[in-house]
Amino acid sequence: MRYRRFGSTALTVSEVGFGCARLGGFFQSAGRPEIVRLLRSALDRGVTFFDTSDMYTQGESEMLLGEAFGRDRDAVVIATKAGYVLPGRRRVASVLKPVLRPMIRSARLRTDQLPGRMRGSLSQDFSPSHLISAAERSLRRLRTDHIDVFQLHSPPPEVLTSGAFLDPLDLLQRQGKVRYYGVSCETTADALACLGHVQISCIQLRLNLLDQSALTVVVPQATERGLGVVARECYGGGPLARPMSTVRPAQTVAEERRREGQAQELSGLERLAECHHDQLPQVALKFVLSQPGISVALLGMRTREQLESNLAHLAACSSWSEATSWYRLAAEADR
Repeated sequence: MRYRRFGSTALTVSEVGFGCARLGGFFQSAGRPEIVRLLRSALDRGVTFFDTSDMYTQGESEMLLGEAFGRDRDAVVIATKAGYVLPGRRRVASVLKPVLRPMIRSARLRTDQLPGRMRGSLSQDFSPSHLISAAERSLRRLRTDHIDVFQLHSPPPEVLTSGAFLDPLDLLQRQGKVRYYGVSCETTADALACLGHVQISCIQLRLNLLDQSALTVVVPQATERGLGVVARECYGGGPLARPMSTVRPAQTVAEERRREGQAQELSGLERLAECHHDQLPQVALKFVLSQPGISVALLGMRTREQLESNLAHLAACSSWSEATSWYRLAAEADR
């Protein structure tokens, strides 16, 4: 494992981070002790950056991190997010999780198969009072007195433009409850809007071989500003890490057409990877980590097998210059 400065902050982070979005959900097959052991194992293997949110698995993801690292808090960098509001049905479901989880597993249901009325609809709240109370609740679940990186969770453009969120986050920082704060962005336009706020220390954005929109303007400007840059969806949400045949069937005609075009692009990338005696996931990770200004590549994990697989891909990333030259060949092939 190699380590990088997190922008111009005082933080040093592992170049690969642990994405905790699916830890502890209804569909998690492992029990709490096993998940805690997984998180501890990741730390033992050199992973120090853990990214979660107060909405992930109804707050259970944060609680698992608190249980895993309560006694080794200074050994890890914990990033969490706030801004979403869980509907009442999901809050009730979180209380009933011990009863509902075995029922859902036995029925072999997936998230997309749950009735909409059971899931409820998410709303957002970026008001000062909500952000402060959300941070306080996260601190309790994480069993800590400070959050290393506190992020707005996919705020809409009008929130970013107004900048009303800066005062409450600045207050939390002065109180020592938040060390640094930033924004987890949905679009490159949102990321550009963040660059206008000098108080922000970091941004999180989507970056992979299939979506490079952030590379032209956002990442260079963020790097110049000294921001920490967290790259997520490095495997394109799955296609760059697993065969298309394992992905659930398309639900709409538009989705089917999009996948057909993506399959052609993936086929070309796979052939190029084979020519250079590489695997596609390794090349995908090399590509992200070879980009100047990237602080950490975030990889979603929920099993030991996924942890070992991602660490194996990282071990294969022996030369960033090779990754850059490899992708240059891919770009030339496209032309």
